[in-house]
Amino acid sequence: MTRVPIRGASPADSSSRRIGGVLVGIAVLAAALAFGVTVTKVGAARTGELGLDESIAQHRDAVLTWVALAINVGFGTLVAPLLLLVTCATLWFRNRFAAVAFGCLTVIGWLSVEVGKVLVHRTRPPAAAVHALVSETAPDSYPSGHTAFAAAALFAVVAVLVLTGRPTRVVWIVGAPVVAIVALSRLYLGVHYLTDVLASVVFAAASVLVAATLCHPWLVPLRDRDRHRRHRHTVPRDAEFPQS
Repeated sequence: MTRVPIRGASPADSSSRRIGGVLVGIAVLAAALAFGVTVTKVGAARTGELGLDESIAQHRDAVLTWVALAINVGFGTLVAPLLLLVTCATLWFRNRFAAVAFGCLTVIGWLSVEVGKVLVHRTRPPAAAVHALVSETAPDSYPSGHTAFAAAALFAVVAVLVLTGRPTRVVWIVGAPVVAIVALSRLYLGVHYLTDVLASVVFAAASVLVAATLCHPWLVPLRDRDRHRRHRHTVPRDAEFPQS
């Protein structure tokens, strides 16, 4: 796949696109919240989501259970921030712009679901009915935080690549299945409904879009300064090996 060119645009066009991006993101977030309130009022039994969780609970095995429990820990509130911190610290030594942009956008996309959790206030699937493998009792089922972290990280990487004019195909091919696996693991463990994990992807995508759009005037200069810094510290071959 060829490198994506970075094209210039007039200030008016750039401003219009930013406003449009922010409005679209806000509209999507509002729609996701309204949808969450609706499905909560209707009830998981009537939407068929409770039946889906009960069906999944009947088809568990040892290997899948181990994988789901590992994902539960790795993408949870204790380990996920550490993984993000280590990733950003590693990136910092290679590309400071990528480290800052990826870290900030991931955190924003991840924490955006807290708004939905508070406002929608959806109860978790009944543990006895779905034979839940993890104890989750707080009324914060919608959206899924674990899935949101995976989705936010994916969208943050895509945003960084777009801002640096690089192709995103490989990231989508690798990242989308990871997000899907995390989402399915939440259903497998019996701690979320289908709309919970789907909504988390929507929340993460919309919030990353809004954040990246609003911060674009600051992200671009940061990108350019980092490129200049790395170029300045790159020793040309001719300088490293002078000709005699």
